[in-house]
Amino acid sequence: MPTKESDDARVRLGGRFHRLFGATLVSATGTGMHAAALPLLVLQSTSSPMALSSVVMAAEIPWVLLSLHAGVVVDRLDRRRVMVWADLGRFAVLVALAVLILTARVNLVWLVLAAFLLGVGQVFFDIAAQSAIPDFVSRDPRSLAAANGRIVAAENNGEDFVGPPLGSALFGVWNILPFAGNALSFAASGLLIFSIRADAKPEKTSGAPRTSMRGDIVEGIRWLFGNRTLRALAAVSCLGNVAATAQFAMLALLAKEVLGLPDFGFGLLLTATAVGATLGGLAAAAAGRRFGPGTVMIVGKAGVGVAILVLGLVANAWVAATMMMATGALMTAEKVVVSTLRQQIVPGELLGRVLSSSRLVVMVGGPVGAALGGVLASAFAVQVSYVVSGVFLILVTLVFCPVLNNRALASATDEPAR
Repeated sequence: MPTKESDDARVRLGGRFHRLFGATLVSATGTGMHAAALPLLVLQSTSSPMALSSVVMAAEIPWVLLSLHAGVVVDRLDRRRVMVWADLGRFAVLVALAVLILTARVNLVWLVLAAFLLGVGQVFFDIAAQSAIPDFVSRDPRSLAAANGRIVAAENNGEDFVGPPLGSALFGVWNILPFAGNALSFAASGLLIFSIRADAKPEKTSGAPRTSMRGDIVEGIRWLFGNRTLRALAAVSCLGNVAATAQFAMLALLAKEVLGLPDFGFGLLLTATAVGATLGGLAAAAAGRRFGPGTVMIVGKAGVGVAILVLGLVANAWVAATMMMATGALMTAEKVVVSTLRQQIVPGELLGRVLSSSRLVVMVGGPVGAALGGVLASAFAVQVSYVVSGVFLILVTLVFCPVLNNRALASATDEPAR
């Protein structure tokens, strides 16, 4: 009987995937540096909370405005080139920002504009990278799960572990350094992607009339909502995002008022989440093979609900850190499973559009969750927002069990997309 180690060893992802992995890791590290340094740069000129929020909003708005259009571009063009151009564009933005810092001409307007343009690049890069994974490794579920798990682990390590402390430290030495470092990370990422052999190209129907951008967007949306499994995955992810965003939006308040932690204690809770996320990403493929994707998703979703509920009931810092680690691990394992299922079900020529449509649906849950957490915490107490969010997520899991169990998902992936 083969051991788990020998089974894992047979999953060979190849050099093309490993270059994508390297590009993801280096650019995620640069993004983490930038995420830590940008608020510090804003605070050098103003202490206004609105200034900070405007920069954050500018980075998120491109997902709402451009994700559907990015999906069309990703499906029409060579995905490798889309990633390269996204990296080059972000490199140029950061070089310009570094020049503004050097010449002492940087202000809030330039920072908001830079955050927006970097967000645009991230939209195109992320959708292209997720859509390209089946091209780079195959549609075998073991390969897809292993690839998605490693990509998520690379993102978490770069953006949450290495990048933020490095960015903060470099900013303290010279405020231009983290932004220059991020520019170099995008240059390195672009070179790695450019070096990938371009022998997998999108399928095109010869002689077919070229459709409009709007027509292509509508086709992706119809494919998403016309497939029972994809529709359920998008819905449960959106509802899960409501609970998760309510949890994270109130975490600083919970850490200070309920757990009695100093400022750095809040950072340690985030670190615990990142530790769990890395472990979850690396273990997701093996868990999916051992228990099935439906079990991983249902147990993961219910487990996150229980963890959020415990955060609202137990005022202990060690318990909170454990729950945050569990949340990171389970949410990441779910993300890997959902990405793998979507890549198996959706035809390659539609993957970018279906992915971008799904992302847009999931994002709707973010502002709803943030508002829910704030209203409940203001009207009652911060713990109430956690109790309500946890119970809500457990009920959501029960409702979606018939559609997302192993048997239902097996029938959805019996005929892999070609």
